[in-house]
Amino acid sequence: MTGSRLGALVPVVAVSWLIALVSGCGDLLQEPDTGTVPVEVELERVSGNAQEGVPGEPLAQPLRVRVLDEGLPASRLWVEWSVLAGGGEVEPRDTFSDENGVAEARWILGSSGTQQVQAVARKGPPVIFEAMAEDE
Repeated sequence: MTGSRLGALVPVVAVSWLIALVSGCGDLLQEPDTGTVPVEVELERVSGNAQEGVPGEPLAQPLRVRVLDEGLPASRLWVEWSVLAGGGEVEPRDTFSDENGVAEARWILGSSGTQQVQAVARKGPPVIFEAMAEDE
């Protein structure tokens, strides 16, 4: 192969290698691969619902859910938290369940009024938490 042909081939090979590498990574923020087919799990609210707090401040208690797989606590499963109404934020946005199947997050309230946050595991049915934000 001549030098000019080899020089033209190197960028093509490099780009092909990069595309293969990136497409093989998938979503880096996902549950660990256990080698089993994911089954739908159930979430149950443990604590943190129906609290009152000040806008812009975290609630006194964290939000907690238990992840159940066929009625038993399931550890190391991904739970995603998101704000549905009222603004504010949930930290961290994604958590894993512990050895008792419990996952928790802190909720910083948005503006005054009724607020909602949901927790979801494996795209199953969500658990909704509500709180009321009132100025002091």
